[in-house]
Amino acid sequence: MIIALVVFGGRWLGGRWSQVSIDDARIAASLVTVSSEVSGEVEAIAVTTGTRVAAGDVLVSIDTDQAELVVEGTEARIEALGAQVAQLRAQQDMIRTQVESRRAAARAQIAAAEANHTASESELRNAQSHFDRIAELESRQIATTQSAEDAQSRLDVARQQELATAAAIVAARANLGTVESEAAQIAVIEHQITRIVAERTGLEAERAQRLIDLRNRGVLASFDGVVDASFVDEGEYVTPGTRLLIYHRPDEVWVDANVKETDLRRIRIGAPVSITVDAYPGRTFHGVVERIGGAATSQFALLPSPNPSGNFTKVTQRVPIRVSIETEGEVLPPGLMVVLSIDVAD
Repeated sequence: MIIALVVFGGRWLGGRWSQVSIDDARIAASLVTVSSEVSGEVEAIAVTTGTRVAAGDVLVSIDTDQAELVVEGTEARIEALGAQVAQLRAQQDMIRTQVESRRAAARAQIAAAEANHTASESELRNAQSHFDRIAELESRQIATTQSAEDAQSRLDVARQQELATAAAIVAARANLGTVESEAAQIAVIEHQITRIVAERTGLEAERAQRLIDLRNRGVLASFDGVVDASFVDEGEYVTPGTRLLIYHRPDEVWVDANVKETDLRRIRIGAPVSITVDAYPGRTFHGVVERIGGAATSQFALLPSPNPSGNFTKVTQRVPIRVSIETEGEVLPPGLMVVLSIDVAD
């Protein structure tokens, strides 16, 4: 009997020394909150608490009628502006064709007027020379008075012709100036097109934003997971930031535990851990220590106790640690209580 007690006691003491037991532990996971990015009435909720979802599944549907009307209105405005640009481009082409044709005609008119003016200047010089010669002969009484009058008449006609052709050049050049001023309308229309294109670009950006808004009205799961809680009902009006539901990845869970400071020195990262879950009595799961906290949990308390009165009661502090867990195909909901047995024999 005494020998049995000694053996049993030795094993118990050995276990106490080689194992650190922690019952302040629970299953944890990254709980992802899904919030609305748009405003509208909830049309349908496709999941409930405990529903398993796959990436891409619709979780919540928000009314799309108003958003679709806004997108259609924006697209109509974009099409209208596109039609305006097409009309102005056609107007530009028509003016450009007319201007090029009239410019060519005006330049030809100037060339003809300049040729006529050159001919009239030549005729004026000839008429002036002939008049001077006849006047000289008349002064010597060699030419008749009729010849002098004819020479004067020819000179007058030549002068009038020279003035007329010079005026024709001025008129032709003025006509070309008018044509060039009409060509300036092309630049004016180009400025109008630039303004409309900029407005259309802004509307296209607005349409892209509206399409994002429309797409966000179907709230999709971004990963395979399990729904933990839902916060809205069908028919409820939500706004951007309204919480819709919470879900997590069931294959990415771990154990958060608080170890006594007196046991902390015995625990190392990588130490094997045996885990018993209250929800699965008789089964043992396995894991390893992944992380040891850098501060005691009391440092993050919402209501710290600085003890200004001088009365002091020493309380053993606890340090958070994280332990991985092999779920072995079981779904371990976050929050389940567990008991850890950490092997610290090494």
